[in-house]
Amino acid sequence: MSSSTSNHSIAERCRFCDTDQKPFFMRTHTDSGVEYSLHGCSVCGAQWYEPMKNPGASWYEHDERYANRNIDPILKPNEKHIDTINFFSEKKGRVLDVGCGVGNFLALAKEKGWECWGIDFDQDSISTAKKTFGLEHMEVADLTAFIQNHPNERFDLITFFDVFEHIDNHHEFVEQVKSILNPGGYVAMAMPYRNGWKWLMPFDLPPRHLTHWDDATLSNFWARKGFKTLHVQKFGSALNFLIMKIRWKYGGFARFGLVKSAKQKAYAEGMKNPETLVLPSKRTSIRVLHAIAKVKDIVLFGLPALILWSVLRFTDKRHTDMNLIIQKE
Repeated sequence: MSSSTSNHSIAERCRFCDTDQKPFFMRTHTDSGVEYSLHGCSVCGAQWYEPMKNPGASWYEHDERYANRNIDPILKPNEKHIDTINFFSEKKGRVLDVGCGVGNFLALAKEKGWECWGIDFDQDSISTAKKTFGLEHMEVADLTAFIQNHPNERFDLITFFDVFEHIDNHHEFVEQVKSILNPGGYVAMAMPYRNGWKWLMPFDLPPRHLTHWDDATLSNFWARKGFKTLHVQKFGSALNFLIMKIRWKYGGFARFGLVKSAKQKAYAEGMKNPETLVLPSKRTSIRVLHAIAKVKDIVLFGLPALILWSVLRFTDKRHTDMNLIIQKE
């Protein structure tokens, strides 16, 4: 990465506020021959990459982080999903999850009595959501297409977990969210926390992620759009997370790919007859392989992960994700 501005043009204006001050150049990142320049605004604090362009659905279908997500989908809600549901406690209403994936958040919301709707660009994810969780109002669409298809639908809560850092039309996106949110309605969003240790966030780069946020900058951006922040929660690096990171960084010698191969084989066999497909994670043989792999990782990488966790737990660098809940004023 370069820290010099000699060969890089500076963006003329901030993409997120109305300041006349020119953004400042921070650094570059190159991916597949494309050079991205990170810029920052000294007034509103926003950070974004130029060119700021979402690579599109077909790119994600082949990206290493997303290409195999339907082979063995994550069915349990994550800590950001749980944090959101816990915030609303006994509240119920209509929720739309944008970028819903396989519907693991909506499955939790459904348990709590919410009427659930979800959209995603991935047909396989939507099919999994319908089949696995019995979710009904699920569509292959982006927010623009959804609004066009359902111009009269309104919601009490709109969620988008790990979506906001991917989009390239933030002002338009916010206006679309506002247009289908009931008065006094809520938005819950989660994304990487930009002040976290970058070693723990190797994929927080373009073309995957086009913007970097912290809680203050994000809250201020939404405040200018007519929302007030009600809840902020940062998530630190759990011991298991650190074990995984060290394994992927330094554990190539101990990575045999048995679990992955078994999952791919099981998924391929199941797709020959989708009606009787048993998800790989529910197959006893694969669960045993996965348990053995976990024990191996703990034995090999548990001690360095524990040392790292002991140091990070006292610093803000341990936070890699954040969850914000805001309300339309």
